[in-house]
Amino acid sequence: MAAAGRREPLRVHAGMYDLGDASATVRTTPRRWRWLTDGMDRLPGAVAVALEALGDVLEAAGGRGGDLDSLVAPVVTSLRQLADEHGPRTAVADLLDPADPLVIATEECDRLLSLAARAVCVELASATTAEVVRVAASTGGVPKSALSRVRLGPGGLEGDTQADREHHGRPFQAVCLFSEERLAALAGEGHPVSPGSLGENLLLSGAEWSLFRPGMRLAVGSEVLLELSAYVPPCRTVAGSFLRGRFDRIDPDKHPGWARCYAWVVHGGEVRPGDRVEVFAA
Repeated sequence: MAAAGRREPLRVHAGMYDLGDASATVRTTPRRWRWLTDGMDRLPGAVAVALEALGDVLEAAGGRGGDLDSLVAPVVTSLRQLADEHGPRTAVADLLDPADPLVIATEECDRLLSLAARAVCVELASATTAEVVRVAASTGGVPKSALSRVRLGPGGLEGDTQADREHHGRPFQAVCLFSEERLAALAGEGHPVSPGSLGENLLLSGAEWSLFRPGMRLAVGSEVLLELSAYVPPCRTVAGSFLRGRFDRIDPDKHPGWARCYAWVVHGGEVRPGDRVEVFAA
């Protein structure tokens, strides 16, 4: 993939969201912000500008307060009220004008989080390489089944669906990634994990997983470009893969460096096991 393609900005527009997506996107903004700035004692200028812009768009959409948590709450309430009235799967673009402050806030939360995360990565992350050792999908739930090849688009892997649309299925959750080495280490602790049992779409090998963080970009094979968007909070769906059901073993806040990662699809294409993965910071 050409170097110019790696600098391609994240494309965010209202057509990517339904009301449920919009609500969850805004609701998770404070936690995603905390994750992407982890390790930064002093924020670079670009990150401070992004935080100020986030505050502005949330305030314009009805947010009130001095921090992201308080700014987000009223905006989420407005989106949920619309979802209760029109249904959570109603497309935002079909209901609201593109200039509506709720639409702008939804789009800007993702776009500004991406910009800030990439600015942090320039300061903290380093380039590395990995390899795709397994590609997997399911029609809901776990384990996800291995595929010999699959196409990735903005919505994720073709044929991969989520049974729980309350917590999954956002554009920033298009692809779930995990480390083969981390999976083996969990098995070594006695956890009954196996490839696909944690819901990962792409299992990677050969890179230090603790270095992966939101904002990093992954060139996969010859076509695909992903951008890590957030860590994956574990849920009871994967409890059967852990001793005594302790799925918090891969909680990003309790065990940094052990969580799965979500990614945007910046540029789609075909992925297969054996594809080289180039990981870079900007």
